[in-house]
Amino acid sequence: MKKEHNYVLCQRCDNWDEAYRSKQICPACKNTKQVIDPQERLCNLCSGCVCPIGTHNEQFSHGLFEAEVSGGYDSYHLLDTTNYKFSLCEKCLRNIFIQCKIPPTISSYMGGTYEENQSDEEKWKEDQQCYEYRVWRDDGGYHQAYLDRKCNAVKECPNEALYTVLHYGDFSEDSLCDAHKDKKNHYSGYSLTKFIPNVLKPFL
Repeated sequence: MKKEHNYVLCQRCDNWDEAYRSKQICPACKNTKQVIDPQERLCNLCSGCVCPIGTHNEQFSHGLFEAEVSGGYDSYHLLDTTNYKFSLCEKCLRNIFIQCKIPPTISSYMGGTYEENQSDEEKWKEDQQCYEYRVWRDDGGYHQAYLDRKCNAVKECPNEALYTVLHYGDFSEDSLCDAHKDKKNHYSGYSLTKFIPNVLKPFL
């Protein structure tokens, strides 16, 4: 028996007036003004939610949502003439990518930092390093490195922090060594000053 869903107000078209709605069809709710509660969009592998609940994008599915694959003629692992629909959250996709003997092909659709001559293996290695830095940062490693007066431009850099990054003149915990002092200089409002340790923050 098909599961009955709970529905919530569609955020994508909530601010449309009726004149605009008569000319456009909302891709999320098809102008019903209701969408499936994002908390019910679940990953088949881990059973976690595929939506970033608690953010302004919580009604947008991340990862693979309701992807479909079919068994073909002479299929063995997927049965012939059988359709499979499934969802995988971003975390589970990352874990699958890590296990791949051949890394996924990576490209950037918004002018990313990958070089034209980089191999798929090199792009994947760079992508994985960026991901591991993000996790390390969110798990407190970035802040702890700052407290320990270490560079936190990359994960677990062993070098002493010599510079503090100012964003439009305001203090940040971004701490850089000589080897990484140019890592963030392409951001607007970026400037460097002598490292400001935690004991001096209250006096800023």
